[in-house]
Amino acid sequence: MPIPKNKYIELKAYFDFQRKKEYNKEQLKKAVEQIALHPDALFNELWTKMSEEDMREPHPDWVPENEKLKIEGEE
Repeated sequence: MPIPKNKYIELKAYFDFQRKKEYNKEQLKKAVEQIALHPDALFNELWTKMSEEDMREPHPDWVPENEKLKIEGEE
């Protein structure tokens, strides 16, 4: 279930950070799938070592795959 717009606005900083983490997870997973024989194992290993400083800001038009982190109206 997506995040209601009013709740997103109320907790914008929190949700923006959760979405930033999700964006970086998705980007890392795609990169790992292109190079690894066992992508899930490699992804998990790399993700646990990734710090907030390593993360990039998501593109403005990015929509998370995780339904729980979508904002109402995103598809």
